[in-house]
Amino acid sequence: MFCVIIFSQSGDLMGNKKIFTNEEKQYIIDNWEKETIHSMKKKFNCTWYAVAKVAEENNLPLPTSNEWTEDEINLLKELSETLHYKEIAKAMNKTENAIYLKARRLNITLIQDRRKWTEEEEEQFSELWGNVSVDNICKKLKRTYFSLKVKAIRMNLGPMMENNYEKLTVSDICDALNVSRDRITTWRKYGLKLKPKKLTSKCCYYVISLDDLLLFLEQNQNEWDSRNLEENLLGIEPEWLKEKRKRDLEENPSWYRKWTDEEIKRACHLFERGKSYNEIALTIERSENSVATLLRNLGYSYTMPHFWSEEELSYLIENYQNMTYKEMSNKLGRTEKAIAYKISELGYQKKKTKK
Repeated sequence: MFCVIIFSQSGDLMGNKKIFTNEEKQYIIDNWEKETIHSMKKKFNCTWYAVAKVAEENNLPLPTSNEWTEDEINLLKELSETLHYKEIAKAMNKTENAIYLKARRLNITLIQDRRKWTEEEEEQFSELWGNVSVDNICKKLKRTYFSLKVKAIRMNLGPMMENNYEKLTVSDICDALNVSRDRITTWRKYGLKLKPKKLTSKCCYYVISLDDLLLFLEQNQNEWDSRNLEENLLGIEPEWLKEKRKRDLEENPSWYRKWTDEEIKRACHLFERGKSYNEIALTIERSENSVATLLRNLGYSYTMPHFWSEEELSYLIENYQNMTYKEMSNKLGRTEKAIAYKISELGYQKKKTKK
């Protein structure tokens, strides 16, 4: 579930490496300081460090982080023991790049996603589980709390000890349910009870109790796909979750499907024709929330006060040749400029004089 990035003295990255083609390397060299590293890492589907490594090998200047205080350095060392690097970045109000860079210079191990377990680690974990607190196991193995819980389930090591906390971070939720952080932000609006956990007077990260998460998932079953949740990952499953698994496996709900280019074009077209989110959802067989999220992400107005209804557009098409802009403006309650623009946008050309 989670992996660890280790920066050695020589700056090598332990684990899987991105192998750049000569064209990719040349692109990085040609666009260094013209394009952000974050943009390049997304373009090449790799880590920030992998891009920076290419730049370093070609004697290009690496970006420098903001000045770090001694307290911040100590906090980074402390948080690196148990928190995912994304949580550290949010807690310290710094970019992920800044955390990477500082950790590298200080030779600090950072926790990241998807590092495979070695046989030695599994053996050590089996010996520690149930005998040592989970906090201490996290520090020994450089794993997050949630990744240990997942591993314990997969290795059939038994339930969590009663004296261990049951708080999940945002990263834990994303990893367990295979959802984005943007989705978590949306869920907060729907009532997901994330609570800030203070680290210092200025730093915090967000957690949720297992009971609160399960309650939210039960009350918002159309917002997530149980097929992405490993069975018993959140403990012994209640009846409602078992029933949801059956439904999701049998029905393959449409709101979980990835949007196709054709569906996106159709949704935009319907919206521009004045259809509501609910009408669009019914037409293309999606949930209303899914449609609303898509259109907002594409930059469309949520309240759509300026969009034309189907009735208005039909009225324009039927009468644009026989009425003046002013007459149509008075009838529809829109400006003459808006009338002229919409007629042109629809591909029609009005005669200059009214017959």
